[in-house]
Amino acid sequence: MRFTGVRAAAVVITAGLALAACGQAADDGPSAAPVAAPVAAPRAADPMAIETCAGDGKPAVASIEPRQSNLAWYRTNNASLQRIIKQNRLIVGTSGDVLLWGARNPETGQLEGFDIEVLKRIAEAIKPGLPITYKVINYANRLPVLAGQNVDGDQVDIDKVDVVAHTMTINCARWNKILFSTEYYRAGQKVLARYNPVTGKPLASSLADLKGQKVCAATGSTNIDNLNTANTEQGLEITPVEVDDLGECLVKFQQGAANAITGDDTVLAGFAAQDKYSRVVGDRFSVEPYGLGFRPEDTGFAEFVNLLLEQWRSDGTLDDIWKATMGKGLDTSPPASPPAVYGRAGLVPAS
Repeated sequence: MRFTGVRAAAVVITAGLALAACGQAADDGPSAAPVAAPVAAPRAADPMAIETCAGDGKPAVASIEPRQSNLAWYRTNNASLQRIIKQNRLIVGTSGDVLLWGARNPETGQLEGFDIEVLKRIAEAIKPGLPITYKVINYANRLPVLAGQNVDGDQVDIDKVDVVAHTMTINCARWNKILFSTEYYRAGQKVLARYNPVTGKPLASSLADLKGQKVCAATGSTNIDNLNTANTEQGLEITPVEVDDLGECLVKFQQGAANAITGDDTVLAGFAAQDKYSRVVGDRFSVEPYGLGFRPEDTGFAEFVNLLLEQWRSDGTLDDIWKATMGKGLDTSPPASPPAVYGRAGLVPAS
């Protein structure tokens, strides 16, 4: 990916979780329970393959098929949607420092990016003009905050979020804890390396070129898992530099505390836009299907969003969001939106 003119704006934001209390959460029926817990299968020999979950034999990207084809039905009959409408706000967890996906504009103070636009459209579909309360969270807190917990699993006195949109990879281990939407974007892991303007070349062209060096990645991300796996399988002897928020990696990279950064190419593209002495290099060495995360009991809300995503794939909304965010300054067309995959176990919402 090559940038032609994205405005640079490095932003590092401290995660904030404290909010005023919201209304009592409702479930999707008297028998509501977390989706049947698929167990992660052994890592595929092909890192570009979609993981299959051993617990139910379904691909990780399989989600809960909408039982109704009418969005209005969910608004009227589903307990999860009724809870959100009653509390008169959509409480979301998202990033505050991932340029092009979820980052605060230093001039306006507003969050902007692909995930932010998705969240805005979800809120509008639930109820026109529905306010959004943003919780800027780090990578490690993406799953716990859906349960009103901190990263250590301790219950904390905070509102649970209704949905998380945070460049979050769908995988089997996470399906044990939360619900996912269908895949709405497919990314892949790459490397951000230093660029020498004199030679016109980056100082590394792949992860293998960084043997024995320090590479930054976020705690709680699939990126750090993939880095550790590459270390073990290829004997790279790379020293992982872990941070709570991936945005901190750019600071460490610029300060010389890390020789490179590894992460999803979507995120690294934003970093490259902020640092002219860096380049995203090499081929993808993983597949990272992005999904929206929901509370375990909110099967109806997941179905509602899956129905929305079906519409957005058909009417070009996902392409429009890409053009307004990731596509700014990129000299390429929007990537094909991943098709919906269904078949995961889920509960029928209460009528």
